Amino acid sequence: MSPLAGTWKPWALSSGNQFRLDAPPPFDSAQEAALVNEVKNFDRTLATNRIAYFWQASFTNPWIDTLTQQISNFHLDANAPRAARAYALLAIAQHDATIACWDTKYTYLAPRPPQVDPSVTTLFPLPMHPSYPSGHACASGGMSPVLDYLFPAQKQFFTEQSFSDRATEAGFSTFYSGIHFRNDVESGLAQGRSVAQVVIDRARTDRSQ
Repeated sequence: MSPLAGTWKPWALSSGNQFRLDAPPPFDSAQEAALVNEVKNFDRTLATNRIAYFWQASFTNPWIDTLTQQISNFHLDANAPRAARAYALLAIAQHDATIACWDTKYTYLAPRPPQVDPSVTTLFPLPMHPSYPSGHACASGGMSPVLDYLFPAQKQFFTEQSFSDRATEAGFSTFYSGIHFRNDVESGLAQGRSVAQVVIDRARTDRSQ
């Protein structure tokens, strides 16, 4: 799926490979075997299944909904340019984080858990792109710091979770479902946060503080 997405032109990054991750463990290594066993032996619960299915449909829409709620709660809808800026920053972070993610995915072509060990079961069919890193984690790691930047003092006031915790939940939803390894998620979150910092640094120069 979209194998050339890593070559798309980013908004804030210098290139799609600016934050290319190091290679994942070899598929026949002891480290990979441990990662497979962790996925295979994960004890799913109603709570983890709920998280997995909530995030499965989209790794962008829940974040856009969260921003819309914050804009309404803090009456930024009365200031159209600032509201538009907020949506733009969130979209740019998601876009560039996804480019960075897909650059890494198609550099290493890492298999997903059931492709390494067919006895691994999943909650839903495998996405048709490489495992490492998790796209949910990359995008969520990119968008959550932007929300922290936009709403620094009130980031937990109207939400049950901090934005960072919500990003972690989004990333690990793919581990809970069996379609990603833990390192896919952790590496993706870190990559997304690196992208977010570039976006935020650019935003700080736009004189809209």
